[in-house]
Amino acid sequence: MSALRSYYLTTLGIDEYLYHDKNTEDLALQTIKVRCLVVETECAESVQHSASAQEFLYTMLLAIGLDKKDIICIQSGANQILQDIGKYYPEVILVMDGRISPANNKMFTIPHPSDILKNEALKRVAWEVLKQVKACLQ
Repeated sequence: MSALRSYYLTTLGIDEYLYHDKNTEDLALQTIKVRCLVVETECAESVQHSASAQEFLYTMLLAIGLDKKDIICIQSGANQILQDIGKYYPEVILVMDGRISPANNKMFTIPHPSDILKNEALKRVAWEVLKQVKACLQ
C-alpha cells in the first residue's frame, strides 16, 4: 500500500486491513477483458494446430462482426473449464464441445470447426449458435 494512502487511513483512524484484500487485487490483475472467449476442450484436431480449423473458426466469427483482436482462444480440460474461464472477463463465451452445458446466458456451445468441416450438416447448427452470439454482443 502506498505511503500516502497509509497516512490517510491512519489519520482517519481506519485500519489498513479493511481496505486491502490481496485476493481481490490478484484476481483483478489476472482478469483479461475480451469480447469473445473461445474455449476448446481436448480435441484431436486443435484449432491451435490445424490451420484449416483455425481459419474456419475465424471466418465464422468474422461473419458475425467480430475482429481477430476481439477473440481469445484457450484450451481447457472439461473438468477445469470454469476455472480457466474465470481468468477472463468476456462479453461472450463460445465453447467448442457439445458435451458442455452453458453455465449462463452469455455462454454458448458450438461444434468444433474441424467437425463442421467434416460434416456439412453441422454448419446449420453452428450458424444458429453464431446468430445467438451476435445478438448477445449487440
